Amino acid sequence: MSDPLTRLRRQPMLVPLLLPLLAVIAAGSGVFWLGTRARTTVVILVRHAEAATTTAGDPELSLAGERRAERLGEFIADTLPGNQVDHLYAADTRRAQQTAASVANQFKLPINLLASSDWARLPSRIKREHRGQTVVVVGYATTLPGVLNQLGAPSVSIADGDYESVYVVVMPSPGPNRSFRLRYGPDRPQPEAPQ
Repeated sequence: MSDPLTRLRRQPMLVPLLLPLLAVIAAGSGVFWLGTRARTTVVILVRHAEAATTTAGDPELSLAGERRAERLGEFIADTLPGNQVDHLYAADTRRAQQTAASVANQFKLPINLLASSDWARLPSRIKREHRGQTVVVVGYATTLPGVLNQLGAPSVSIADGDYESVYVVVMPSPGPNRSFRLRYGPDRPQPEAPQ
């Protein structure tokens, strides 16, 4: 039979061994949680390019709008450090889809169409479904400010003639959201030929 005094001496020896093991398990769980939750989401919001002047309800892009839209995919690819877009959303009109086409071609993505009733739910969808990804949204001067505001960007108003602004919202997790505005145009300056 074992001596009760010997059993008491052996049990306290387990506690110093279990405490470091529990600390390692807790630290590993924390690192795993941070790895799955700490991601940066980038949302790029663009107004459709210039529309043709017409009396039709859903106009196509004008010639100037087509030239501008052709540059959008390349502009976004040059701007992004990782050169990757994961999802592309556009309003369900011809001018928005034509503007988004160069992004779709550049990044080999389908264009996910947004009906007018979808805009209010888009920011929460981006936060929920696209954490840690890059998302491009092509919309209108009337819909983009609301999306920007719900993503934590300061209030903006897009002027009627402002087709060159690109709004970027960077949402790190954890950390505060940051936003900024870029400009893109229809024509890229050509380098001068040597004389």
